[in-house]
Amino acid sequence: MPGIAGIVNPMADITHQCSHICPVSDAVRARGPAGASLYISPHSVMACRISSDCSAGETPWVSKIKQHGREYIIVMDGTIYNYGELRSHLESYGCEFKENTFSELVGYGYAIWNSACFMRLNGLFALAIWISDEKRLILARDHIGAKPLYYTFLESSLVFSSEIGGITSHPLFKAEINVEGLSELICLSPRNTPGSAVIKGIHELRPAHYLTFGPDGTSLSRYWRIEEREHTDSAEETARQFRELVTESINMQAKADLPVCGLLSGGLYSSLITAIICKNRRSLFSHLYNTWSVEYEKDSKLTSTNFQSDSDIPWIRWICRELGTRHHYILLSTEDLLEALFEASEAGGTPGTGDYDSALMLLFREIRKEYPIIISGDCSDELFGYGIKTPDVSSTGRKRFPWASNLAEKISVFCTEIVELVKPYEYIDKCYEEALLEYPRFAINASGLKKDYEPEWFSLYWNLPCILGRLDRASASYSLQARVPLCDYRLIEYLWNVPNEMKRYNGTDRGLLIKSMQDLLPREILERRKRAFPRPSDPAYGEKIRNTLKELIYDTGSPLRYLLEIRTLESMMRQQDTSKRQTSYQQLFIWLIQLNGFFRSHNIRIL
Repeated sequence: MPGIAGIVNPMADITHQCSHICPVSDAVRARGPAGASLYISPHSVMACRISSDCSAGETPWVSKIKQHGREYIIVMDGTIYNYGELRSHLESYGCEFKENTFSELVGYGYAIWNSACFMRLNGLFALAIWISDEKRLILARDHIGAKPLYYTFLESSLVFSSEIGGITSHPLFKAEINVEGLSELICLSPRNTPGSAVIKGIHELRPAHYLTFGPDGTSLSRYWRIEEREHTDSAEETARQFRELVTESINMQAKADLPVCGLLSGGLYSSLITAIICKNRRSLFSHLYNTWSVEYEKDSKLTSTNFQSDSDIPWIRWICRELGTRHHYILLSTEDLLEALFEASEAGGTPGTGDYDSALMLLFREIRKEYPIIISGDCSDELFGYGIKTPDVSSTGRKRFPWASNLAEKISVFCTEIVELVKPYEYIDKCYEEALLEYPRFAINASGLKKDYEPEWFSLYWNLPCILGRLDRASASYSLQARVPLCDYRLIEYLWNVPNEMKRYNGTDRGLLIKSMQDLLPREILERRKRAFPRPSDPAYGEKIRNTLKELIYDTGSPLRYLLEIRTLESMMRQQDTSKRQTSYQQLFIWLIQLNGFFRSHNIRIL
């Protein structure tokens, strides 16, 4: 998938700064390793990274259109699934398509419908439109925030990029982290507050938002809101409507001019997607549907917690046998995960989820050797509220995010001065309250958030964009296009108003989903409990992680060293691998290694 970047100044001629686009564009080269297409004008310089191959509609260059006497220049990262429908509609307005690209469609859409065009786009996208006659820039991001897009202001110029590194690579930008950014990293990572990029002065364009920057200033607007209304459909009608929406979304995203394959774990979501695709395969594509999963070498010691730990293999074999698919296992060792750790960290941008990121990167690397498009069942739990915990209670007596439960362990390795500066529990409380206040801006006719909807809201508001962002970055590193049909914004709109008791039809987690799809899969798979991603517990792997961390904390040039309580960290590392907390400690150690890498890669100065 292409990466995009640009420097815009509607008030001054920036021709002499054109060379600054080179390091900015080069920082997102992983999203388009084959080269870059440039647009240069006195007030705008924009780049679109070029991938080695593109499907129809993908934009490997900067697009330019003229409509109603205005010139529009567009750079875009992403895919529009309803391209055909929108193109036909725009052609009825007299638009003459020449490039057959998504960015051309977006340009005509904006020329005809203005900002209302973003709501009409069904897809995953991050884009920039420069209206040269008006000296005006528009940035926009998809409904759910799968495609990343960052921006900052350097005096009177705006710099934007698909990656944080694109901005920190600008010669005039000085990367610094203030107290707010440090609090974000320590308390929330690997998640982040929507709109925050951790580094001082860099902003993430939020999902379903567009930014306008021109001679008259800057404005930020939301183009999509969920309508909050009473759900009056019966369980039977709800199941029918849901099935129609799911089937339409899967079919729309699986239909492509390049070969498509899928992830398959034998769990409910991936099995369901596979079943629907196989049922309609002849109308979608002509090739045999292939699926992929990760397995580990028998001598790799792994642990799986919280959920069941039975093997996925028998379930995968059943699906393949019954549906006629061809399955591929990617066999990994703990050494493979260690070697991919730094690559995964660099691709993720900010400290991530350790072993999971490494395994995903290795899986995508192998898939891309044969296929350019992968269908994933990620983020479906966010729709159904499966496994989502109710908020915790902090030391102040107020509620806080459920994923902050390991905060005490994380802050224990930081020195007293840093903890007192960050005030972690107060910061978590503040984030919780701000998230509640944000809800009325997200939903139409909403005065506040109902208590029983809080877990789903936090999962949708925080978890979904972060998980999708990591999926996108891991796949984009190998020019692999990841599609997530169960995250269609229309499904989110419909399911949000479905009562929780109906989602848990018959008192069963994901009961509504099971009811709507009961003829597609056997009940054993429909009711199979979620299997957690296995974590390495190999002593040799743990030893390598600890040695890497030791080298880091004893390096006087390490930016992280001076933030840590070294004695506490040394005590943790001395504990034996049999310790009940060793797996938790190991993930903490990996996170610290990635945090140090984040500081180094962006040459960050901590205030």
